[in-house]
Amino acid sequence: MNKELVFNTKVTAPGIAIGAAFVFKPYSYELEQIAKITTESSREQSQLEEARLKVLRQLSHALKRNQLAHGDKFGAIFESQMAFLQDEILLDEILNEIDQKSCHAAIAVNRVLSRKSEHFLNLDNNFFRERAFDIIDLRQKWILALLGQGIDYHLNYPAIIVAENLSPSDTVNFNRNLLLGILTDQGGYTSHSAIFARGLNIPSMVNNTNLSQLIHNKDTIILDGENGKVIVHPTAETLARYKSLRKEYISLSRINPAEWPQSTHTADGHRIRLLLNIEFAHEASRVGEFSADGVGLFRTEALLFERDNIPDEQCQFSIYKKTLKNLKGAPCTIRTFDLGGDKLLKGVTEYSEPNPFLGWRAIRFSLDNPVIFKTQLKAMLKASVFGHIKILIPMINTIDEILHVKELYNEVRQELRLNKVRMADDIELGIMIETPAAAITAEALAAYVDFLSIGSNDLTQYTLAVDRTNNRIADRYNPFEPAVLKMIDLTINAARKNEKPLSVCGEFAADPRAIPLLLGMGVKQFSVAPANFYIVKKIIHSVNLTECGQLYHQAKDSYRVEEIETLCEQFLQNKMPDLHTIK
Repeated sequence: MNKELVFNTKVTAPGIAIGAAFVFKPYSYELEQIAKITTESSREQSQLEEARLKVLRQLSHALKRNQLAHGDKFGAIFESQMAFLQDEILLDEILNEIDQKSCHAAIAVNRVLSRKSEHFLNLDNNFFRERAFDIIDLRQKWILALLGQGIDYHLNYPAIIVAENLSPSDTVNFNRNLLLGILTDQGGYTSHSAIFARGLNIPSMVNNTNLSQLIHNKDTIILDGENGKVIVHPTAETLARYKSLRKEYISLSRINPAEWPQSTHTADGHRIRLLLNIEFAHEASRVGEFSADGVGLFRTEALLFERDNIPDEQCQFSIYKKTLKNLKGAPCTIRTFDLGGDKLLKGVTEYSEPNPFLGWRAIRFSLDNPVIFKTQLKAMLKASVFGHIKILIPMINTIDEILHVKELYNEVRQELRLNKVRMADDIELGIMIETPAAAITAEALAAYVDFLSIGSNDLTQYTLAVDRTNNRIADRYNPFEPAVLKMIDLTINAARKNEKPLSVCGEFAADPRAIPLLLGMGVKQFSVAPANFYIVKKIIHSVNLTECGQLYHQAKDSYRVEEIETLCEQFLQNKMPDLHTIK
């Protein structure tokens, strides 16, 4: 009997999956023997082109499968890979390798694309490392085409896909009805397999222990996307417990609209606004499905990661227009590009900074690139006539930054007026509070804007000086720390004094333990991922606002994070004793 094994992993899409493993190892070839063969350059160049066209057809087929299964979701990802294969500079580099080294086309492809992928893999940046996997995937597919080999995507049982890495075309070729979850050795939150998983509402996790080499086909595994754990060979007791938790998770993640009021209220009748965080235009349609109050955060940088470049004004306008039309009048808070830190873009943002989280990111990048910033603002303003748009500026620290933003914003409005372009007159402009500097001066900042939004992820890491992407110190990243709660409290009071709306849109807003605490602090608006929406709604409906206030008064007298977490956990357990999925 196999021993139960438990591994800590990084969650890239939430949820719980239980099932048999399908270990996907698509690439099996040896190039050593080929390297010894003398070849004719013209013949190899011809075969290179034939193989390139074959891979393009494969990607085109995957794009069509994607369109049939998911509509316009994820299409730009495939288009980006196809564009890479049609890059003339890349082709010339491979052709020169064949000509100068008199080598087999497969060897040339391997050398050139390996150099490019290794360059990105060696960068201290998650986004670029993840883009390196796209290059590796194309390298493998191109070599297989040159060697006349294919890839088997046949899945004949419900399974959790286990792989070193999954490309977009790999993911879309599996039978969606049999795909329970994804576990990869490589990747991250912005990797394409993670984006697919979130779009398909299945759990996805990344491990750093090469589990694809340890796990075998049909091994029973559990993906615990709530606590960041993978369990291999679970015992009967563990399996029974997780089956119960998964059933509960599904129950908590779904609400029968007939059983619940459309609007969100506390148990004692206080109205709370509950909105969705989205990354793609098509997700806006879920606002109506969930009876949400709108979109509290549209992360526009996801548009860049789909394409690996900045879309032009017309492309952005089309996306924002579609989003607003899908919302049918519900408000949509669109955040301007939050590039930098762990979200960098080739050829656009710097990736060699010694400390990118403290460097050229978010509004700093936008203000230093007024053409890019004004193009985005122009697209938003043009789309504003199709719905209720609100503009959110990330990483604001000073009043001067707000004034600079408003100057560029007014320039864009004036340009559009001169060109007789229609736009809404009452567009609200808000800022994210993500640093101690912004939280401490929030009362002054709030006087210059229409609303505030607390980004708890960055606010936590900047307050505690903890890089949330660094596995060595990840256990020190905790938004329940008294210092973080103090920053949140300062911001809430600043919004209240200025009579400005405030929301919380980071992961803290969706932590079940944190919801009563935030309500007690005075938060009246939460924006969460679709996967967490119904859990948050059920918790809000189950608690009394007065008692939440008492919880916060108890918590703020403590300066030990363990005591605060225990208070919050006990409070929630008393209100919802059947809730067992607390982190």
